[in-house]
Amino acid sequence: MSWADDDGRASLTDRSGAGGGVRRFAAEEMVACEACSRSNPPTRMHCLYCGAALPAAGRGAEHLRPTLRRLEEWEGGHNVILGAAPARPLAPEAAAECAAFLKLETEQLSALLAFGAALPLARAASTEEARLIAGRLAAHGLRTFVLGDAELRTDEPPRRARSFGLTGDALTVHFGAGGEHAGWAWADVSLLVAGRLVSRRVEVEERQSRFGSRGEVVDARELAADEAVLDIYPRAGGTGLRVLASGFDYSCLGAGKGLVAGENFAALVRALRERAPHAEFDEGYARARHLLSIAWPPSERNESGGLRRDRPGRFNTEAVTVVSNEAQFTRYSRLRHYLAQRGRTRAT
Repeated sequence: MSWADDDGRASLTDRSGAGGGVRRFAAEEMVACEACSRSNPPTRMHCLYCGAALPAAGRGAEHLRPTLRRLEEWEGGHNVILGAAPARPLAPEAAAECAAFLKLETEQLSALLAFGAALPLARAASTEEARLIAGRLAAHGLRTFVLGDAELRTDEPPRRARSFGLTGDALTVHFGAGGEHAGWAWADVSLLVAGRLVSRRVEVEERQSRFGSRGEVVDARELAADEAVLDIYPRAGGTGLRVLASGFDYSCLGAGKGLVAGENFAALVRALRERAPHAEFDEGYARARHLLSIAWPPSERNESGGLRRDRPGRFNTEAVTVVSNEAQFTRYSRLRHYLAQRGRTRAT
């Protein structure tokens, strides 16, 4: 959204309405920020200038619109999850209004509604913003619930398993060379979530100009990685454990162990499913990945690669950009676990 006059003062227009229309507000409708005293359109929940929360008193909730800025990975978000598709398809006008409210294309919202499983519609910076979204969507018959990153425990990475012991009555997990291990009865293995971790690393080397202008690109490299991943959760809860196709000892497969990691990984998944037949197996991530990117985009990290000597007295700088879907897959996996746990709680 943008509304600024030439002199920097807040304008009385808001272009965030459904269909991109312009709404105009009278001067008395504007909301003064208690932190910086500058005027904001009544659609905003936070100050356009300083980011402070705006007072809610004196304005109707129908004016408010979520900011829905992209959050940093370290920020705790609040996710609006679509619980189930509406009993009846949304009317075109309602679909357009909901899509505009969520800052989505109508086609994106339609794809989310048609997916057939719980997926995030938005990730908000505060519970107030998330509840505003959920309440506005409920008016159109969309059933959602708000789930915080804290409930998904996204700040706790899953423990990586390095090898298994597959006995008749239990799964023994070995975590590393230190000998640390854990054991689960097969009846306690409740959920397996399969997917792929994809990352891309771009390295750009620049020769710096002596006059401070933008450097000349002298070399660029791109590296990509793609490997299978499986998260395993016990019935008792917790953050589960993770198996990556690479760096895993497949000796537990015995005579069934092959030479190719991909084939061994598939054989391991089959072995786990055979020994834990009551565990739910979820492999929907591949189908959901492009829709997850709407609210949970892949993480992107920029870092410096340091200096590289070009010739005596001259050095080039290197910048590195890493894009990965690991955090996205972890959120999907934890969401599936949360829903499975909630389903079991309701059934007991």
